[in-house]
Amino acid sequence: PRSTLFPYTTLFRSIKALATGNPLIKEKMDLDMEVNKLALLEANYKSNLYRLEDKILKFYPNAISETETKIQNIEKDLKIIEPLGPGENKFTSIKIDGKVITDKKEAGIQLLKKIKSVGAVDKKNEIAEYRGFKVSTYFSTYDNKYKLSLKGNAEYFAEFGADPNGNILRMDNLIEKIPEIKKDFENKLTTYQEELNNAKEEVVKPFQQAQILKEKKERLSELNRILNSDLQTKDRKSVV
Repeated sequence: PRSTLFPYTTLFRSIKALATGNPLIKEKMDLDMEVNKLALLEANYKSNLYRLEDKILKFYPNAISETETKIQNIEKDLKIIEPLGPGENKFTSIKIDGKVITDKKEAGIQLLKKIKSVGAVDKKNEIAEYRGFKVSTYFSTYDNKYKLSLKGNAEYFAEFGADPNGNILRMDNLIEKIPEIKKDFENKLTTYQEELNNAKEEVVKPFQQAQILKEKKERLSELNRILNSDLQTKDRKSVV
């Protein structure tokens, strides 16, 4: 039937016209590729726009608020840290099972026993109190290590080891790192604020090639009308 053959006839005539140098056919084919390319760029622009809008409304406000709260809590912790003692042995005391232990060697032994009493479950268990912080641990089945958590207003993480004295030192080192941890969160806050400002600037920028795409689409529509009209005229003449 003619209706079935018409698309193939149209394609054949288009290719034939191109082969004979019809400039409109060549222009249409070039425009098709250019419009498709620009349309893809526009789609990517819109996708990025929606992503930025979502970040401006949700991600950045939440991230900034959480980071500000974290910094405030760390600042509170810096004020409650119990200082180390004077002299070479700076250890003062640790509380385990409600008992205050002042001997460093005994403290290390009892702490390690408490650590090892925790089963292989990924759930934190509070085992002591040290220098103003609650000490918790759990055994990580992922890397077969006991994790260390010191909790005040914020929470700080490291790992326990197998050496009794070393575990006391690990807790002291983690406490000494708190000012550095605070600085890291301050840098993160600055980054979030800068990214939010950049996103707000970026989201108001239009698609730079919007006018070019509009003009090419209009020209393509015009060419399609002309070429379709020519083909229909030729088809009517062939029927006659």
